[in-house]
Amino acid sequence: MAIERNDISDPAFESVIFQYLQDFGFAPERRGDLVHLSGVGVGAGDNSVDISLNLVEMDGHRILEVSSVLRAPGVSFEKAMTISAQGNLSCVTAKFMPVENLEQGNHSVRAGQILYADHLSGVELKAMLYLFIKEVDAIDNVLVDMMIN
Repeated sequence: MAIERNDISDPAFESVIFQYLQDFGFAPERRGDLVHLSGVGVGAGDNSVDISLNLVEMDGHRILEVSSVLRAPGVSFEKAMTISAQGNLSCVTAKFMPVENLEQGNHSVRAGQILYADHLSGVELKAMLYLFIKEVDAIDNVLVDMMIN
């Protein structure tokens, strides 16, 4: 039997996550049911990572999806797959995958990470976000160059 994935809204949980992010020094924004962080980075100096956090439910458990779409023009599926493979070879916590843009008829590349959110502590969220941002920020410029050239 397949696992069913549903986007959910939990205002109380989202408020806690929002407050955690503010406490960590971020400037989170709400965009619909997503929490968004713009222009974050760790160590690379360019702060080029945009992150969305989305709460979903899978088989009775809450999961926090963390994702970041690379800031680059769309490419072919083959190129998006190659770039995703390079990202996956370079990162441990972030997983890269191509995303089809139906309106534009091309593909982008998204980095993602999931966190078990039924018992998510601020310490765990801070540590996992730091690792995700650090990895994506370290490789995103290389991957964007691959998309452009």
